[in-house]
Amino acid sequence: MMMKRISIIVIAVLTLTACGSSGKPETFTDQPGPLQSKYTELATQLLQGGENPNGVPLVQRNFIEGCMSGGIDETGSIIALASSCGCSYAGLVEFVRELTVSDIEAFKAFEAFDKQLEKDDGFRNLDTRVKEIFSSCQS
Repeated sequence: MMMKRISIIVIAVLTLTACGSSGKPETFTDQPGPLQSKYTELATQLLQGGENPNGVPLVQRNFIEGCMSGGIDETGSIIALASSCGCSYAGLVEFVRELTVSDIEAFKAFEAFDKQLEKDDGFRNLDTRVKEIFSSCQS
């Protein structure tokens, strides 16, 4: 149980803090580009919305890169990790869209979670509903 909690924290921190690493997107659809070649075989797991692997928005590519750099999950499966990363991104985007009235506001909420995680106690103080998204995707 403790190992699962640690892996959830690591994935959450790495994924959200990686979101601002390659330029400054302002929406969930900005700067589409190809998935890194090392992830193309995992596109089905990573892109759970059926996105084209050659037109993945920057924020999603950054999220994937951060999440996948967290390493193999406790099952030791790269496919399980990719599924968890894809699920976490989709769940977090869906969550912030449900909280807000526009996609621009949803993106700002997504960025706010990112900024919160950059703080020392970021994950501990993260909204419980967001923690639940990461946790449910680990199951």
